[in-house]
Formats: sequence, structure tokens, C-alpha cells
Amino acid sequence: MIATCAALGLRGRFEGLKSLAIKESDRARSLTAELQKLGCRLTLTTGDFPAIEILPSKLIVKPEVIIDTYRDHRMAMTFAMLTLKTGSIRIADPDVVAKSYPGFWEDLEVAGFQIK
Repeated sequence: MIATCAALGLRGRFEGLKSLAIKESDRARSLTAELQKLGCRLTLTTGDFPAIEILPSKLIVKPEVIIDTYRDHRMAMTFAMLTLKTGSIRIADPDVVAKSYPGFWEDLEVAGFQIK
């Protein structure tokens, strides 16, 4: 939902994110850092009540920007979906999806995505 709001340029505030810090990566920090690479204006509040607040902005994909997955399959899958809005995106370590969805990239190609 956070990435979708960012892609659509919507304002949003997401709370109850404490469990995101104990996944394959600290997903709240990872998501914030990678969305900022794309020009998204958002803030992460940490502590006992972590939250991400998104301000309306337009995502911008620059050729030199590579999205880091932090060895987290959900980061790769989340950012792949942003190509519906941005047109293209570069993802480091795309094979990380093999953990949960080995055919992810092939299925995206079947759905019409261009994978390079």
C-alpha cells in the first residue's frame, strides 16, 4: 500500500509498522530509502510507534538509480510493480524472488512486462 500511494502521488500515513523491522530486511527503512531514490517525499518515524508518512510527489526514474532489495524478496516484487507507473525500473539482485516465487519474472513477462 505504501508503494502504491507513492506511485499514485497520494498523501498517506501508515502506522503499526513495528513488525516490519524484523523481517528479511527492516522493510520500513528499506522501503523509505528506495522510494526516496525515486523522488518520493516521505518520512519514517521510528521508535515505539513507527510510521511512514507520504507527501504527494511524482516518482522519477533516472537511469542510474538501482533499487536495492536488501536480500528481501518482497522488496523486489514491490518495486517491480511500480513499472506500471514509471515505465521502467532497475532492481539489484532480482534472483532474490526465488525464495518465495521462483517464476515471478517469467510470470511478469507473460503479463506483458518487459524484463531485461
